Amino acid sequence: MAMDAEGVLHSTQLETLYQVSVILSRTLDVKQAPQEVLRVLEESAGLTRGMISVIDPESGDLVVNAVQGIEPQAFEPVRYQSGEGVLGLILEEGKTVALPSIASNPRFLNRLGIYERRLPFIAAPIHVGGTLQGVLAVQPNKLEDGQLATRARFVEMVANLIGQSLKLSLDIAEEKQRISDERDTLRRTVKSQHGFDNIVGHSAPMRRIFE
Repeated sequence: MAMDAEGVLHSTQLETLYQVSVILSRTLDVKQAPQEVLRVLEESAGLTRGMISVIDPESGDLVVNAVQGIEPQAFEPVRYQSGEGVLGLILEEGKTVALPSIASNPRFLNRLGIYERRLPFIAAPIHVGGTLQGVLAVQPNKLEDGQLATRARFVEMVANLIGQSLKLSLDIAEEKQRISDERDTLRRTVKSQHGFDNIVGHSAPMRRIFE
């Protein structure tokens, strides 16, 4: 019976990974994609109350960026400093946290007030180009059933996909900026070489006209 349940879980996770990969490959919109990913995790994998936090490059704090089912303007900005609460622990150590229940860990702050204390909680780091840039957190919709470690590995896989997508988005943005800069430089060079003053100065017939 346990093997059947485990097989169903693996099958569900594979299908969910496919859906997540389709979402991330379909859009490079870093604002829209997180909400879609969190929705799929809830609807397909039973991982509810999904939350994605990103590191503020100025302060180094972890800032909540997206929450499943809640529009960004509907919640106050929530921040975690290194070592503060469970999410701050990930910011400090860069490792996945998997709790059999929120109530089992006194560090859990629940600042958003959306998590159920009796249910498990999983949070995995999001790395972009080898650097910690955020955290993906979810809460399984059922009591711990012996599959917490399996679910934690799955959440890590999703976090890795998100990180790879963000890296691709950044690379594309940098390439677009490089091309734009090169185009602007070329335009300035052409303008300087073929401007009116240069035409007058380098063309013999034109020099005679303006002498």
